[in-house]
Amino acid sequence: MSQKNLFSKSALAIAVAIVSSNTGAAGFLLNEYSTSALGRAFSGAGAMGDNASEGSRNPAAMMLFDRPSLSVGAVYIDPTVDIKGKGGSPLHSNTTANDIAPSAVVPNAHFIFPINDKWAVGTSMTTNFGLATDFNKNYAAGPIGGKTDLKTVNLNLSGAYRVNNNFSFGLGVNAVYADAEITRHAGDLGALAPIISGGKLPAFPANTTMAKLTGDDWGYGWNAGILYEINDDNRLSLSYRSKVKVKFEDGKYSNDIPKSIAALNGTGGEKIDGKLDLNLPDIWEFSGYHKVAPKWAMHYSVSYTGWSEFKELTAYRKHGSSDPLFHKPEHFKDAWRLALGTTYFYDDNWTFRTGIAYDESPVRSEYRSISIPDQDRYWLSAGTTYAFNENASVDVGISYMHGKKVNISEKLIEGQANSPVYNFKSEGSAWLYGVNFNYAF
Repeated sequence: MSQKNLFSKSALAIAVAIVSSNTGAAGFLLNEYSTSALGRAFSGAGAMGDNASEGSRNPAAMMLFDRPSLSVGAVYIDPTVDIKGKGGSPLHSNTTANDIAPSAVVPNAHFIFPINDKWAVGTSMTTNFGLATDFNKNYAAGPIGGKTDLKTVNLNLSGAYRVNNNFSFGLGVNAVYADAEITRHAGDLGALAPIISGGKLPAFPANTTMAKLTGDDWGYGWNAGILYEINDDNRLSLSYRSKVKVKFEDGKYSNDIPKSIAALNGTGGEKIDGKLDLNLPDIWEFSGYHKVAPKWAMHYSVSYTGWSEFKELTAYRKHGSSDPLFHKPEHFKDAWRLALGTTYFYDDNWTFRTGIAYDESPVRSEYRSISIPDQDRYWLSAGTTYAFNENASVDVGISYMHGKKVNISEKLIEGQANSPVYNFKSEGSAWLYGVNFNYAF
């Protein structure tokens, strides 16, 4: 690797880090579209018909509503993600970092408008993808563990048509706004620079910003669904959400290295125009709802996310050289999610629910990074709805998500054969709390 690319490639371990920090579903997928769904671990999604949020999961489910319906709320995610390790460089630095994932609020809003008994339209605002990890600026493994932040907003407009008493179909369009920031610092690499370069490079403070990449842009996709109502108490849902490509055409790259140090591609804080394509995966989901007794119902979901679409991240200068500014293989694999839950209809005012789920991680162990400490996850959820009257109700939900412990081995300088290798152990969990207000007009 050339000295010019030594820092820019390792520090941009940008993974737009693209993987979650245990703040949602596996990978960097977020499921938190509704509080009632949170309380049942998102089992039965698209087949429940309990409030307007169902239209965002399966547009055909809008035909379950005979009045205009609104649902607005948010889910608060409080993760605990710890990294433990010791540097593999001659410095033997302590690379333990606790609470690297900040808390976050994920809002949602949904509206369904039945036109007649054959047609309905609806709209929603959700967050389907996101992640955040934030290490101290002086962190020893700064080139691979800095700040990684991806926020998205999904705006959906959909319509549904009832074919007969059993079948309904729905189709929607999605506009996805994505905002990303990745920052990496020198860490141990600052002190090791003179050694690695044979005295050609100076040493740098650990908190030197070696790379900062920011960008925001829009991507577009579609979703579709089928609802099969066996009878009033039993129904099945099949939905599909398409791939979305977000083209970061106006990204900015910078670092704090003086421009005079050409070997490190220094920008002196000046921003360079860059571009990068982010491929978001497609999702298939099959769900069922069955009222097995006058006061009891069971529900389940099986979803399949096409994470293998996410093979690599490659960034280029927007103008000038066609050589990649950054290239990082990801090699995600497709992943499953399984969920099972039950609902108890206590009386006209109170409804109680609970659920369990398993999220399979799409990250292959050999590509796992501390900026993307993804792992298989297990969910345990509970929630309730209180109906003030036949029009207004409020949902409250809580979930505990536990991630398996994983081992991570990562080079301080990606792609360099003699780079120091750092070994880590990561474990994480999260509490999620939600509240939604629902109103039927």
